[in-house]
Amino acid sequence: EDCLYLNVYTPKIPESETDKLKPVLVFVHGGAFSLGSGNSEIYGPDYLITEDVVLVTINYRLGALGFLSLQTEECPGNFGLKDQTFALKWVQRNISAFGGDSKNVTIFGESAG
Repeated sequence: EDCLYLNVYTPKIPESETDKLKPVLVFVHGGAFSLGSGNSEIYGPDYLITEDVVLVTINYRLGALGFLSLQTEECPGNFGLKDQTFALKWVQRNISAFGGDSKNVTIFGESAG
């Protein structure tokens, strides 16, 4: 499934390394682990971007592609949760390029997120 993308919304790209880094909010969408998207207009940056934060919305594998488990080594399940973990690692490594502070990250969501 080609869904492993994330969106970064920032009020301003830093112009120099001395610019103050902003707090980061990472939103995990809900949908009972079977539907939904971090790309939804509902989860856009309109409100939060006015609060001087960097907002990240993520996507992850859903349904059988994300959570099917055959209880075997080849298909242990929870790939959707592993995608979320990978997205958080990406944020830690890269968010400063978008003006975000990797030491000040808050994870939030709704429903299954």
